[in-house]
Amino acid sequence: MIKFILLFLGLLVSIHANTPSKMLQLYQKGEYNLACDFGANNLPLIENNEAHLSLYAFACLKADRIDRLNTPIILLNQTPEARANASYFSMLVMQKKLLLQSLYDNTSLKSLNFPISSHTLSRVFGFYVKSPQIGKNIKEYIDPSNHRTSYKLYATEFNGKKTIAIDEYYDKILTIHHIY
Repeated sequence: MIKFILLFLGLLVSIHANTPSKMLQLYQKGEYNLACDFGANNLPLIENNEAHLSLYAFACLKADRIDRLNTPIILLNQTPEARANASYFSMLVMQKKLLLQSLYDNTSLKSLNFPISSHTLSRVFGFYVKSPQIGKNIKEYIDPSNHRTSYKLYATEFNGKKTIAIDEYYDKILTIHHIY
């Protein structure tokens, strides 16, 4: 019985030690969806380590899985870097929710003044607040810092949920389709 318990504990320690390195390997390979899923499935093993939790959150962010940021937002609070990450994630979640509300419920966002980051969702949010293009189902924006880059924002349904999509174009060629 003692051997079984020791073997079980050894296995748990081994799994716990390998979780962050496995997640990092997936992230470094650009397999953000897998890294996000792996982090979500192993959340109890990483929730007390803010570096690992941030890695999980950034993987989910790169995989356009913004709704998975809610848990890291709550847990990232012990260090200045973790709090900054939590604030950044919170801003993106809020911008997504406000775009969703505006596109579906015709709520005006003109009076809002949010910081804008380099993340695609945040950039398009900034364009939308300045020019909501009321009456158009597909909102089109040209990036003022690079006129070869443009975006289309529109409401869509994914897996039965109302959500938003952003298509990124370079020289009018679709390069990335985001569903948030």
